[in-house]
Amino acid sequence: MKRDSSRRYVSAPPALMGVLIALSLSLFPLRGSSEVVDRIVAIINDSVITLSELNAASSLLAEKEGPDIRKDEAFRSRVLDSLIEQKIVKQASDRAGIDISEKEIDNAVEEIKRQNSLSQENLLVLLAQSGLTLKEYREQMREQIRQVKFMNKEFHSKISIQDEEIEEYYRHNRREFFGAPSYRIRMLYISGADRGLLKKRLSAVQEGLKNGEDFSALAKEFSDGGSASSGGDLGYLKTGEIDKAMEEAVQRLKPGEITPPMERPDGTYFIQLVDLRAGEERALNDVKGVIRDRLFKKTLDDRFDFWLKEVKKTAHVEIRF
Repeated sequence: MKRDSSRRYVSAPPALMGVLIALSLSLFPLRGSSEVVDRIVAIINDSVITLSELNAASSLLAEKEGPDIRKDEAFRSRVLDSLIEQKIVKQASDRAGIDISEKEIDNAVEEIKRQNSLSQENLLVLLAQSGLTLKEYREQMREQIRQVKFMNKEFHSKISIQDEEIEEYYRHNRREFFGAPSYRIRMLYISGADRGLLKKRLSAVQEGLKNGEDFSALAKEFSDGGSASSGGDLGYLKTGEIDKAMEEAVQRLKPGEITPPMERPDGTYFIQLVDLRAGEERALNDVKGVIRDRLFKKTLDDRFDFWLKEVKKTAHVEIRF
C-alpha cells in the first residue's frame, strides 16, 4: 500500500447500521466562503477522492465537534479515512452487483426530513447555509446506504445468534435489565392571580412545614391540585411521568423529605417523597429480543471491521492531502 510519507494514516471506526440517520442529523456547520480549486486528495486503487468531496463530508460531520473543527488537521484526516473506507466498500459492492437507486436516496432524504420536521425548503436552506449542494448531500446519502446494503448482503445472512450466547450475556449484564424506579409522591400546588393572597397561603404552608405539620393535611387545606382531597397523593410514578425538573428534585430526596418551594409559570409546588421502589429485574424472556439485536449488531460490526482491515492491507492507498 503506497502512502505519502508526510502524513500518518489514521484509521477511523467504520459506519455502523445506524450511521445513515446519525450522519444526516448533523445539520450543518457553515463552510468557509473562500473558493478552492478542486484537486485529488487521495487515490484508492482505481478511484479518487477530491478536495470538494472531503469538504462536503467534513461539513456533514463537523457539527458534532464544534464550528471550528473543520480546520483541525486530525479531524479532516479522520473524515478522509472515512471516505477512503467508503471507496473501498463501493469497489467491493460494485463487484457484488450492489447499486443504489435514486428512489432509495429519495426515501432516505424524506425520512431525515420527517424525523427533523423539515420541509423541502427548510432542508435546502440548511444545506445552503452549510455550503452544501443538494447533489453533494445526496451523494453522501448514497454512500451511507451503499455501506448498509453491502453489510447486509455480505455479513447479515452469515450471522446466527444462539440462545446460549443470549443467556450468557444476560447472566453477565443483569444490572442492565432492571426497570425504571418508581416514586410515590404527594404534591401540594398553590396558584392564584392575587399575589397578596398567594403570598399569605405560601407563608402558611411553609410555616406549617417548619412546625412539622403533616404534609397531607396541609395539602388538603391549601392545595389547588386535583389530588388535594387525598392529601396530594399521586401514587407511584415512574421515570418520565412527571415534569423533568420536578423529577430531578424528587430524586435528590429521601423518603419523608420535601422539596423547597418550586416556582413554575402556573404556580408554586411542594413535593414530598413518600416511598421509593427500585426497578424490578426484567425476565430473560422479556429482553431476549433486545439482547439478540445487541449481539447481532456487535458481531456484524466486528466482522465488517475485520473485513475492512484485511482489504486495506492489499489496497493501493495514496494520500495527497
